[in-house]
Amino acid sequence: MKPILIVSLLLFANLALHGQERSKVKTSSQAAGSDPGKGTRLRGRTVDSAGKHVPFVSLALFRDDILLTGSMSDEAGVYQLAYPFAVNQKYRLTASSLGYRPLSFVFTYPDTTLTGSLTLTEEQNMLKTVSVRSQRPLIERRTDRYVVNVEGSLLESGNNGLEVLQKSPGVWVGSDGSIKIKGNQSVAVMINDVVQRMSESDLAEYLRTLKSEDISRIEIISSPPSEFEAAGSGGIIHIVLKKSRKDGMVGTLFGQYRQQEERPAYTAGSALNYKIKNLYLSGTISAGKDESDYVAITGIEYPDKDQYSSLTRRYNNNGRLMYRAGASYDLGARQSLGAQFMHNASRLDQYFDTDIVLRGAEAMTGIARSEWFRRPSFNSLTLNYSLQMDSLGSGLKIIGDYLNSTKTELNNFQSSYSLSQRNSHFRNNTPNVTDLYSIQSDLTQVLNKTTSLKAGIKIVGTKRDNEVINENYAEGKWQLNDRLSNQFVYKELLSMAYTSMEKRLGKLDVKVGLRAEFTKMDGNTVTTGEQFDRNYFSVFPSVFVVRRLNERKASSVYMSYSKRIQRPSFADLNPYRLQFDDYLTQLGNPDLMPEYTHKLELGSVFWKSFSADVYYSSTSDKIAQLARPMQDKVIEYQTMNFNSSKEYGLSLNAPVSLVRWWKTNTSIALYNLRYALNEYNIRQTTFYARTQHEFSIKNLGDVDLSVDYRSPYVNANTYVAYQFATDAGISRRFLDRSMLLRFNVADILNTAREKNYTLYEGTRIDFYQKRPTRTFSISLSYNFSSGKKFSNKQIEQSVNEEKNRIGN
Repeated sequence: MKPILIVSLLLFANLALHGQERSKVKTSSQAAGSDPGKGTRLRGRTVDSAGKHVPFVSLALFRDDILLTGSMSDEAGVYQLAYPFAVNQKYRLTASSLGYRPLSFVFTYPDTTLTGSLTLTEEQNMLKTVSVRSQRPLIERRTDRYVVNVEGSLLESGNNGLEVLQKSPGVWVGSDGSIKIKGNQSVAVMINDVVQRMSESDLAEYLRTLKSEDISRIEIISSPPSEFEAAGSGGIIHIVLKKSRKDGMVGTLFGQYRQQEERPAYTAGSALNYKIKNLYLSGTISAGKDESDYVAITGIEYPDKDQYSSLTRRYNNNGRLMYRAGASYDLGARQSLGAQFMHNASRLDQYFDTDIVLRGAEAMTGIARSEWFRRPSFNSLTLNYSLQMDSLGSGLKIIGDYLNSTKTELNNFQSSYSLSQRNSHFRNNTPNVTDLYSIQSDLTQVLNKTTSLKAGIKIVGTKRDNEVINENYAEGKWQLNDRLSNQFVYKELLSMAYTSMEKRLGKLDVKVGLRAEFTKMDGNTVTTGEQFDRNYFSVFPSVFVVRRLNERKASSVYMSYSKRIQRPSFADLNPYRLQFDDYLTQLGNPDLMPEYTHKLELGSVFWKSFSADVYYSSTSDKIAQLARPMQDKVIEYQTMNFNSSKEYGLSLNAPVSLVRWWKTNTSIALYNLRYALNEYNIRQTTFYARTQHEFSIKNLGDVDLSVDYRSPYVNANTYVAYQFATDAGISRRFLDRSMLLRFNVADILNTAREKNYTLYEGTRIDFYQKRPTRTFSISLSYNFSSGKKFSNKQIEQSVNEEKNRIGN
């Protein structure tokens, strides 16, 4: 706990020094130094024609039409832009913001008089947006992350949020909505600094409600610095939305209809923002329903050469509702209070009809019917306070969260065989309730134009109550099965602290950080009285170095190292045995330990934003799900610690504009992944390629085409077959660009499918599933507004990977 005390003292020491620093702050024109050998910061404000500040303005610095660097003004309209300026060199500074005319002017360094106050003129038509297609590169490298500039790229038009991620370089979105980067490494997703703390399936559905036209950029942080929690072997994807800034009301109405072979799906919703003086109100609501049919085939060959095969027809009938409400109040020019409430609820009904054949010593046939009803619900309340200490970027942030997740789940199963003694009829009720509390404080202190410090503390408390109620139907009534029923209560307390420093040394940017986390765990199996407790303390260093090479071509080389942790999910720690059908069970594992990952990356951004990198990661006690045969032909799935996992790979990205009306982006990745479990080893080298094309055709609209290919890969002891898909779409704007109509065809050739096999202890499991991947969709969105500009406040949330571990 000593690191937490040290960081706490640092927080209060910096606050005490804050008053002394006020007199040292320079004006924007004075702060722009004249030493050409060192990084220099331009500082100023973005204002409107009435002299009022305009927040969240995008700024870009050019020389000879080559983008050198970019930035964004904060909520008070203050901006700072760092670059090693050369004396007597001409530069061009541009400023753009939704609803304002783009501003652009040339200055000769060191004369920075014009940069002190940037005045933007309001557009007469409030709904028009600013386009920088020809200027901003698709990929930009920063000290600890790389940025995909969606705005102005071929990704900007006619996609939803999940599709934008799917088409972003270095990001892989699976058929189940899982999101990974750098090969097979899982990530956390943030939207405007708010961590999206929901399961993979719920997150995928929420991202589908986002429109690509609303996304400014995507920050991909494969090795997060110390200010982010150390959880997650992969990293963080941060989606930054364009800002809405109007007094009065700003809103969007959207809807989509999708045909999934013979079944329909539709979604509709609205987002509204309103300002009254210093009070900012916002709300979003969306609802949707989809129906679909799946077909799955399973084949199992046992060590004694007996064989099991099944054909399952699955019908899905799902409904989803999401709404959130937020409010923020400015206490003054530099302070604000905020609150946000969010609710997600789903109705997920699945029906499975299966034909079964067992060949061997006990040959038989059978049929099975399974019904799976889930009702997950998620509620969260977030309160925050922010203080801007100076115009350099120093500030204090305090965030408190409360999360409540509930889930009722019922699975009914009934089977009938040619050997009647194998018939079964049972059901599982598996409700759970999770309560999570969190509070954190973060301090940023900018010491001068080349040096800044960050420090923070965070405490998270969690309580989860899981229950498994297994009942058999016999003698005309349901009878409790004590052997397969249990109640498990899990409590966890996380205490965290971090500090980091970022320094610019000429053409070298260096960022170092250290994070400390203490975990206290308590588990109690109420049914049997068995208990366990586990405590562990870990430190997580991180280092990032960027060396700028040719400033004219915006080229650089970079290196990063970080240590990460992945804790077991709350559900996996439950010592349950859950029987899904006669041949499939899942087992919990209270002995699970966290996994630790060391990751090293080297890379470069070079000619015309082309980029390349190599990486290596080594994980001890790798958490993965193992499939293994048990008695009575049952296959058991259990999450467990593998001895180790090692992964190394490389990636290339090439954005190219062939002609003015044809833009392309091609990404290539190659990685090798290895798992080791005692004497069992599995290894696979995987190749991945994606090419995207956008054609701007006059009087028709924007036509886009993408092709994805991924060669076979591994996950624990499962080999997954290659995947291939081709998508195409056309988008057209109407009503002075306020309305967007888009038609899209996904998986044109109908080649996408799930196919894998698992080998372990003489048993082979083959699985094939076909979803309705070839779909036809039409979507319509309409933007409306009234009143003057205002800043749409974003309410930050502090809980990070804890919500991902809830598993609803």
